[in-house]
Amino acid sequence: MTILEDLYYGNIVPAEKGIKKGSEYSKLLNLAARNEEKLSATLTKEQKILFEKYKDCCVEMYGIAEIEAFVSGVKLGVKIIVETYTNDSPNFKEI
Repeated sequence: MTILEDLYYGNIVPAEKGIKKGSEYSKLLNLAARNEEKLSATLTKEQKILFEKYKDCCVEMYGIAEIEAFVSGVKLGVKIIVETYTNDSPNFKEI
C-alpha cells in the first residue's frame, strides 16, 4: 500500500501522535495541568465557566494552527520535490 493509500484509509493519522514520557512537551503539559488546577481552585463558579470558555477557544485556535502548519509543511515538501525534478530552479545548472 502506498503512503497516499494509507492516508486515505486512515492508517496514517498525522494529528495523532503519542507524547513521550519525560519529553519537554510532556513536562510542559504536566506543568500546565498543575497550574490549571491551582488556578481553578481560586475561581468562583462564574469565573470557572468563563475560564472553560477561554480554554475551549484556545483548543480551537491550536487546532487551526496545527492544521495550517501541517498544510504549509506538505506544500513546502511538494515544492521542494517539484523543484528537484524540474529545471525551474535558478540553482540547477547542467555541468
